[in-house]
Amino acid sequence: MRRAAALKIGIGSVLMAASWLQVVVPAWVFAPPQQRMFGLAFVPVLALGLGSALFAVGAIVAGEGICSALGSTSLWDIVVRDPFMLLRLLACGVAAGLVLEIVAQWLGRLWYYPWWTTWFYVLVLVPGFALYWLFIVESYLAAKAVLDAAVRRRPVLRSVRLWPAGVAVLAVFAALSIRWYAQRDFTFDVTGPTPAAPPFGYAVLAFTGVALLDGGLVTAVSRRYWVPFAAIVLAAAVISVAFEVPNTVHWQWAYDHFPGPVLPGGLPLTVFLAWPLQYAVFLAVPSAILPSLAALFWQPPAHASASPVQA
Repeated sequence: MRRAAALKIGIGSVLMAASWLQVVVPAWVFAPPQQRMFGLAFVPVLALGLGSALFAVGAIVAGEGICSALGSTSLWDIVVRDPFMLLRLLACGVAAGLVLEIVAQWLGRLWYYPWWTTWFYVLVLVPGFALYWLFIVESYLAAKAVLDAAVRRRPVLRSVRLWPAGVAVLAVFAALSIRWYAQRDFTFDVTGPTPAAPPFGYAVLAFTGVALLDGGLVTAVSRRYWVPFAAIVLAAAVISVAFEVPNTVHWQWAYDHFPGPVLPGGLPLTVFLAWPLQYAVFLAVPSAILPSLAALFWQPPAHASASPVQA
């Protein structure tokens, strides 16, 4: 089993490293004029999309290998127990991705996809977020497995009911957003920058409300089980650097309206600080949809294995 886990970690690491090949794609591939199919610059989109797909699959495989090596439950283990759970997990991923996209992209105007067209965005939105969610969560579970191996804590049995606070925070976000857009025209545009956007704090407020709806992270920390919080920070720190840096060369996705300083290459520093919020949303939404996932995400491994994830 250890050899199989090591092989998965090795294969995943190779795939993630291979995703960086996008930075050495010849410049002429991205230079105008572009050969287009129904308005889509097909070659640049294919090259950049392949890089992202390699990274996502690599992170999933490596994360599953780390969980296996440390005896922790991974998403793959859940699917093996119940193959129908795969569809449920993917649905959770799409739901979490839509929450992120609606809040931060459609309303927050914090990023856009300069190489895409609207029709291509619609086509890849659901499968893209399903895959994206899988690698985000698997990377979190890998980081959690590493930390759980070093810190063993008693199970967090009593939950803190925070959903009323979450609803209140989301209501404030909705009121502020409605007020902001009532004074301006709303235009659905995912392929280019916009001249103005709501304050960055609106998105932070919304993500905080979503995290409070589930309450799993706050419950764990309040019961002095710090591993989930530390795992979010650890996974976000590693994945954000490995995923964001190669994107700064050709910009499959580009950022806009992020506050604070900009690093060389045009990447806002605030992006890295926002990644833990993304992890919190991607864990909180599935926990609210499938409460059986809460044990896996927020409990120590001994408690999670005593209650296998089921539909």
